Amino acid sequence: MTMNDAETDVANEEVFMRLFLQSERRLLGFILSMVPNMADAEDLLQDTCATMWRKYDEFEPGTNFAAWGIAIARYQVLRYHRKVQTSKVVFSEPMLMQIAEAAETLSSQDAARTEALESCLAKLREKDRELIQLKYFSEKTTNETARQVDRSIESVYKSLSRIRDQLLGCIRQSIRVAGEIA
Repeated sequence: MTMNDAETDVANEEVFMRLFLQSERRLLGFILSMVPNMADAEDLLQDTCATMWRKYDEFEPGTNFAAWGIAIARYQVLRYHRKVQTSKVVFSEPMLMQIAEAAETLSSQDAARTEALESCLAKLREKDRELIQLKYFSEKTTNETARQVDRSIESVYKSLSRIRDQLLGCIRQSIRVAGEIA
C-alpha cells in the first residue's frame, strides 16, 4: 500500500465516521421502532455500522447517507427477527416491512423538522437565541435561566412562549415550502 492509498483510506474513514455520527440517532430511532429492547437495538446498530463500513464503497456521495443506512438497518432487523422467531410475539416479514417503511417515513420527517429548527434558530434575534440556548441546551430550569439573564421568571416565561410560537411558525412554514418544492 502506498502512502497515497493510506491517506485515501484515512480520508474515507473520516468522512464515513462524520456521516455515521450525524445519522446515528436516526438509525437507532429506526431500529428501536422495530426492536423494543435497547441492548438488542444497540447490537443491531453496531452490526449496521459494520455493514455500512464494509459496503461504504457502494455508497454514492451526495445521496442521503441516513436513508442508505436505514435500508441496511432494515435488513439487519429482519435477520434479527428471523433469529428470534421462537419468542411469543412474532411479526410476519410483510408486517415488519410495513413497520420499517412507516418508521423510515417518520425518521425522514424528523430529520426535516430538525433541519427546519436549526434554520429557524439561526433566524432568531441573538438575544432570543441565547435565551433558548440557556433554557433548553444548557438544561436549566426557567428559574435558573431568569436569574442568569437577570430578569423576572414571568418575563422569561413570556419570552420563551413568544419565541416557541415564533419557532413553531417558522418550522411549519419551512416544512410547507420544502413540501411544495419536493
